[in-house]
Amino acid sequence: MPKSAAFARPHRTLFVTAAVATFALALTGCSAAGADDTAAEGRTVSTEFGDVVIPATIDSVVVLEGRRDLDIALALDLPVVGIPTMDNAEDRAIEPPLAAAIAAAEDNGAEEIFLEDEVNLEAIAEVAPSLILSRNSDIEPIFDELSAIAPVLSVHSHGDMVSWQDDLLFVAEATGTEDTAADIIAEYDARVAEIADTYAEQIAATPVAAVVYNDEGTSVQSTRLMSAALFAVGALPSEIFAASSELVDEGIESSPEQTFDIFDDAGALIVSVETDEAWAGLEDDQLWAQLPAVQAGNVVRTDKMTNEGGPITAMAALELVEQLYAGL
Repeated sequence: MPKSAAFARPHRTLFVTAAVATFALALTGCSAAGADDTAAEGRTVSTEFGDVVIPATIDSVVVLEGRRDLDIALALDLPVVGIPTMDNAEDRAIEPPLAAAIAAAEDNGAEEIFLEDEVNLEAIAEVAPSLILSRNSDIEPIFDELSAIAPVLSVHSHGDMVSWQDDLLFVAEATGTEDTAADIIAEYDARVAEIADTYAEQIAATPVAAVVYNDEGTSVQSTRLMSAALFAVGALPSEIFAASSELVDEGIESSPEQTFDIFDDAGALIVSVETDEAWAGLEDDQLWAQLPAVQAGNVVRTDKMTNEGGPITAMAALELVEQLYAGL
């Protein structure tokens, strides 16, 4: 069987838990004057949804999606007051990269105001944020309704082929936190250089791949944040990992029966698995057990929370990359 096939990313449905049209009309009348008042003092930012006026002083931020948007807001030390309740956050087998930063934000007053993928416009309006931040795909269907509440900025997901660094700089310019963003990127670049130098021999000698595993098989995608961390340190990609980088925003999937043929040339793997049960099942799989990387013990586990994010998650991904090479 061929080693590759187009991998379609699952679509996440966004539910808006409010009477959207009526609610937006009610808000528009009371928010227009505020927007005019702000224009004289704020920053006008060009976005894919048009020009947006960002207040000169931002004292509260609501994020809608909870990964790249929240990561960037927390990394820039923006005053986050409203976040979604993340799916199975307390039951995850691996502590999410944002866990400590979210806990600190909650200590400073941030609250979960709606369920993940179920944006509640009334809850956002009640918080009365200075700024709303989320990924573009979540904003687009309800941009007008959100804009009636507060100025809206959008970031991207890994499939858009826009780096977290670019999104970080965009949000930083809009919020007056450019120096912080520059420091963050410099710290990341320094960490990349340190790992690349320390493990230069292992990196040059070992084909690797970042893999997502579930009941339907495995997939690799070069634009995921975990993959980007490997490429950043100059990783030597396995055949399938290299092929995924040529498919731009697509990925490559394989069935469980193809596992050995797909990853037989990889000397080390970073594997994203969601549950301990799934991980145990993978370890018991005979085809998986025959892989050279598995037999050599050169496998590092992660989960989907390192597939997407911003600078905090990117640094966590680099720690996993170092863990992989340090074990070779």
